[in-house]
Amino acid sequence: MAILTRYETTAGAREDILDLISQLSPEETPLLSRIGISRANAAIHSWLTDTIPTATATIGAVGEGASAASQALSGRTRLSNYTQITTYTIDISGTQDATSMYGVESEYAYQLERGMKSWKIMVDRMLWTSTSASGSGTGTARQITGILDAVQTNRVTGSATVCALTESQFNTLLQNIAVTGGGIANTAFVNGFMKRRISSFATSNTRYTEVGGEGRVRNFVSIYESDFGTIEVVFERYIPPTEGAVLKMEDWRLAYLRRPFTKPLSDIGDSKRAMIIGEYTLEYLAESHSGLLSAFASS
Repeated sequence: MAILTRYETTAGAREDILDLISQLSPEETPLLSRIGISRANAAIHSWLTDTIPTATATIGAVGEGASAASQALSGRTRLSNYTQITTYTIDISGTQDATSMYGVESEYAYQLERGMKSWKIMVDRMLWTSTSASGSGTGTARQITGILDAVQTNRVTGSATVCALTESQFNTLLQNIAVTGGGIANTAFVNGFMKRRISSFATSNTRYTEVGGEGRVRNFVSIYESDFGTIEVVFERYIPPTEGAVLKMEDWRLAYLRRPFTKPLSDIGDSKRAMIIGEYTLEYLAESHSGLLSAFASS
């Protein structure tokens, strides 16, 4: 709960709310903390993708004195995704607002920061699991196509969640991304058990890097050295435990139609209300450069 009728505190000052949200608990929302930011201009957001032609044995070799021959050209592909609205509403009673609290200098500042964390977690989860919905019906919400639905080209499927992920299967996905998809992935997002499985792969391929600096250990990130690039392996609690995603991060962006902001709501009786609002979508510029692990054991 929080009030949005005054801005005396730092958390309530007219600072960019997106900047504040980005600073909150990045380890809790690793995808949202790593993904690029873009701009949407409508409720249906579109972008263009292009594919580099595949080389053949005859391309690049011509006979002496040969005439110039035009190559077959292909047009760009137009992709779209709906924007999704995510909100977090704060409602605080007049009594609670007036009460002195231990450990909290400002109830408003505390609840606003808490609400931002919750909003950020909801968005992180939606980026993974949301399925497309146009919101055409009255009161029906639009929903984005999340990463788990967007990745279609490269998938390695387990045995109906019975068998645990193996190193061979993990490398098969990396090979498919590189050979079939034409990209080199760099970041794997997995839940707890699958993270442990990857960490248990051949020790010669796995190492740990300190993140933080200044001589302090803040976090250890496991790095998997493969034949198809170096993969940062990240624990992501909001991806389903039976699934994992290996992404080329440069090809994924969060596009805001409305950057997150706070909106005062009409008071109801002896209470004060506000809402954190943001409207966004997911851009997948080349989903074939990424891959998905699915239906593996989670314990």
